[in-house]
Amino acid sequence: MAKTDVLYEKQGQIGIITLNRPEKMNAMTNEMFDLFDEIIAQVRKDDDVRAVILTGRGKCFCAGTDLSGDVPLSLETELRYMKSKETTTSTYNMWLFTSIPKPVICAINGPAVGAGSEYPLQCDIRIAAQSARWGEVFVRRGLLPDSGAGTYLLPHIVGFSKAAELCMSGEIIDADEMLRIGLVHQVVPDDQLMPVAMELAKKFLKVAPLAVRMTKQLLYLGLERTIEHHAEATRYCFQLATRTEDMVEGINSFLEKRDPIWKNR
Repeated sequence: MAKTDVLYEKQGQIGIITLNRPEKMNAMTNEMFDLFDEIIAQVRKDDDVRAVILTGRGKCFCAGTDLSGDVPLSLETELRYMKSKETTTSTYNMWLFTSIPKPVICAINGPAVGAGSEYPLQCDIRIAAQSARWGEVFVRRGLLPDSGAGTYLLPHIVGFSKAAELCMSGEIIDADEMLRIGLVHQVVPDDQLMPVAMELAKKFLKVAPLAVRMTKQLLYLGLERTIEHHAEATRYCFQLATRTEDMVEGINSFLEKRDPIWKNR
């Protein structure tokens, strides 16, 4: 496995993560999972990165786990792997891409099945190329959605009944159906996918990064809290935001009719 099986680059303040095993339909290996961990840890710490795009190289987004290699893990290895990772019960930090404290866009460039269907669900916004396909095919192999995104996040995205149908049938749907049920919010021609994703990412460069970070955290934590606890957390975050230099800059730039210069503090 080469370090190039998952690529990471920065274009200005936009980070782009690309699955890069097109000859294997970007099927995931254990080493690629580790590369994901390394890249995402880097993205979390880099305040210069204001938005992230996840996509795949070639004609497939991700065909799931590479069953020809050493995965799935044995039970003993899986337990050891889990114990070695930082664990949390928070929705905000539970998944790789929900844990990134900035907007994450998934640009689904082709078929996304198995583990490859779980990653888009962990992203904040999803757009699809016309050639995209998506399916939680785990039950076809006697398994179930491995990261839990299909059984937790998907019902919040498309509704419980549709999520139940998709997860328990293993059906693969096309881009138009993905749009119809709200799994993605836009379908574009294949050659326009990354330009559209980049334009979308640029929207997030215009707003206050600290405010975006707290908003994303509240969005995900709101999935698991009572409304009373959510209201309390919202008041705390709002009061915290009023004490930032970015809030002062936001108001001053509005009054002075100019673009704000965010300091991220």
